[in-house]
Amino acid sequence: MADQSDFDARKHVHIPFDVFRDEVGYSYPKQKMDKKPLREDYAAHAQNLLDQLAAALGEIPGAGHDNRLPVEGLKPGKIVEVGTMPPQSARSGAVKLPKNFEFPQEDVVVLRSDRRDDRTESALIFVPDDARAFLRGRLQGYGKDPGNQARQDLDRFERIETIQSAVARSLFVGPADFDSSDAVWWELWVRGGANIAEGVSAAAQHADLEVHQDRLFFPDTTVLFVHGSAATAADFAGRVLGALVEVRRSTATIEPFLDRQGNGVGPEDWVADLVNRVTPPPADANAVCTLDTGVAGGHPLIAPGLRGAWAYDAAWGTDDHHPDGGHGTPLAGLALYGDLEALMNDMRQVELSHAVESMKLLPPPGFADTAPPNRGVVTEGAVSLVEVERPNVRRAFCIANSSGFYPPDRPSTWSGALDQITSGAMPGDQEPGVQAAERPKRMVVVAAGNMLGGMLDDVIQSHPLEDPSQSWNSLTIGGFTRKETPPVTPPGLGVAVPANHRSPFSLGSTELANDLTPIKPEVLFEAGNMSVDAFNFCLWQPSLSLLAPGSDVFNQPLVPFWATSAAAGVAGNFVGGLQAALPDLWPETHRALTVDSASWPEPIRKHFIGPRGAHWKGGSKGKKQKALREFGYGVPNLQRAVFSAQNDVTLVAQAPIQPFAPSDAGGPPVFNEMHFYDLPWPKAALEEIENGIVMMKVTLSYFIEPNLSGRAATRPETYRSFGLRFAMKKRSDTKQQFLRRVSGHQEKGTPPAETEKDCWLLGPKAVQAGSLHCDLWRGKAIDLALHDAIAIYPVTGWWKTHSGQKRFNDKGRYALVISISAPGQPVNLYTEISAMVEAKQIEALV
Repeated sequence: MADQSDFDARKHVHIPFDVFRDEVGYSYPKQKMDKKPLREDYAAHAQNLLDQLAAALGEIPGAGHDNRLPVEGLKPGKIVEVGTMPPQSARSGAVKLPKNFEFPQEDVVVLRSDRRDDRTESALIFVPDDARAFLRGRLQGYGKDPGNQARQDLDRFERIETIQSAVARSLFVGPADFDSSDAVWWELWVRGGANIAEGVSAAAQHADLEVHQDRLFFPDTTVLFVHGSAATAADFAGRVLGALVEVRRSTATIEPFLDRQGNGVGPEDWVADLVNRVTPPPADANAVCTLDTGVAGGHPLIAPGLRGAWAYDAAWGTDDHHPDGGHGTPLAGLALYGDLEALMNDMRQVELSHAVESMKLLPPPGFADTAPPNRGVVTEGAVSLVEVERPNVRRAFCIANSSGFYPPDRPSTWSGALDQITSGAMPGDQEPGVQAAERPKRMVVVAAGNMLGGMLDDVIQSHPLEDPSQSWNSLTIGGFTRKETPPVTPPGLGVAVPANHRSPFSLGSTELANDLTPIKPEVLFEAGNMSVDAFNFCLWQPSLSLLAPGSDVFNQPLVPFWATSAAAGVAGNFVGGLQAALPDLWPETHRALTVDSASWPEPIRKHFIGPRGAHWKGGSKGKKQKALREFGYGVPNLQRAVFSAQNDVTLVAQAPIQPFAPSDAGGPPVFNEMHFYDLPWPKAALEEIENGIVMMKVTLSYFIEPNLSGRAATRPETYRSFGLRFAMKKRSDTKQQFLRRVSGHQEKGTPPAETEKDCWLLGPKAVQAGSLHCDLWRGKAIDLALHDAIAIYPVTGWWKTHSGQKRFNDKGRYALVISISAPGQPVNLYTEISAMVEAKQIEALV
């Protein structure tokens, strides 16, 4: 008789189920909605808006009084700020700016938009001088009695509450000292094509602003870099109204979180002992490339696995210039080995599965920062240099730097650059005739940023993550900790959090809007703990940190390393091992498997699972999503990411998809296809478990091409090239009912699907931005047996809405990972699924 350990043992390869995929036509479901009027008197509302508009616009400057600069392709005009009406109740969602508010043919456009704390939205609108009469006419038409016809522009104006004048300083995001005369670098986000950007560049030079030759290019926006005081930049922005959507300080504020004195914690003979047990990685091994402060390449623990060290500027050198044991060296060491503490405490042999590389991203002391000091430009350049130096290498990139200079509720040039790097959308990646699905994709792990210390009550709260960890495509790494032994001296110290809890260093996204931002961080790795003194003050301590190689090889060969920098290094080690074990899978798939393999340790698990351990904890799904934004999907397990067990099976599919297509009627692009999977469900095994609790986890991963614009903060669909979602067949659906329901071809008079008990953690109504979507189902095995089909369908993005870009025929791609787990059950799910897949493959060949 089989032992329980036989069912739990992870020794089976994951099961590909691409053979079950059908590609079918897709159109977005149309829902008839009888909208309740939001205004009692539309004529009065229209007149109120007209009066506000007139006051906001003022008079057109006359000859001799107009200081606006001529820019090729840009009409003279003014910017105004519009705001939406308040929500009708405390439980209502945000009142969003209408998507069709703009009049593009008249160049009345949204420059940038924001979600306010009161759940209203505001937007800066550019109104050309020659469009004033047109806009007034549309407002007047909105106020007229339509009789028995639809009211003109109802969707555009009904939700608008305020229109007021706006100044150029409204375009600035982040801190700006307009009283300072200090010249600094600024990012000018220029809308439109290259003509306007070059026109703005020429105008800036005439206005005595230094303009750097570097650019960042996005479909809607070109980012220029100019040098001058804040007041000078604001004055210039006011003279090219309508050209700029945002102005930001181009900052080099990087926080590696090691600006404290520390002592080496291990003698040289510990290092020598471990070196004698290390086997270098194979010659063709994949690599984890750290983008940081350099590396001590001669360190005896680094040298066996180091395959290259470079610097963004060769004059910087490749050594690790960071003080107190370095930053790039311990990061590379953790990416190579993980936390050294366990390896130092045993005698096992260590076979390195992957190599490391180092690209120095930050200038050492004595060198001026890059000009412009923009991490997006530098990071893209650094990635390109690495790939030139060592082409055709499977690699992942690891970034353990962050900046708190900008809020994480909107994309930045740095996070946008990471989304370009991952999706193969850097300028050098784009070749004529090569579709997006075939361009090089890259795995990037990035630290969420850190809480550095303070009073315990504040430290243990969830604080906002830092730039660039809001990147959609990157795998954002938060921290948890198993470190709970306080230092012996000084006496009386405790620890900030218990073992297996979120690390007090780690940041999250709990305060960010669910519908506008991705769930970040996605996963947690060891980040260390903080000590707490008698006054409840929290601080870093070496004994609560990870152990890593140090840059001072002779005096401090081992150093403490902590916070999400350390967690990012351990994540690099995980991803390097995963890519080595499953080299033929895509980066999107490696990201999905990392998330799929994650689970919550106690006491984090209590935030999600009820006291009996069977079903989800009570409370709203919104509260559960907030918990996800603090803890992610848990702590990944490499064995689970690589292997299945008999009672815990992972299915993997990878596919290209064309989300959009030209309209047959000659109109704007339309939705094109969805993918339908008839799942190889182990129904016999599930029925054997019957009322036993099982879990299913669905993870959909793809990389979007970013479009940086001022609207991205409130309009995620303007940022992504395309989006995908998944829908699972209801137990009461037939396969045809499910297909019609998802594809929008629901027949008239067809009764809706029966209401079922919701066993999902988030459920289909939980919409998030981002390019990774994951949900978990917990319930009875016999019920899961009837959820035997899944659909992957597109949602809109700029490939569809920006027809001028001519990308509506392009193809993206995705990875779909589905796991079924029956922990502790002596049941063989794996064999039944494998047999069904093998039979389907034979059928396909015949």
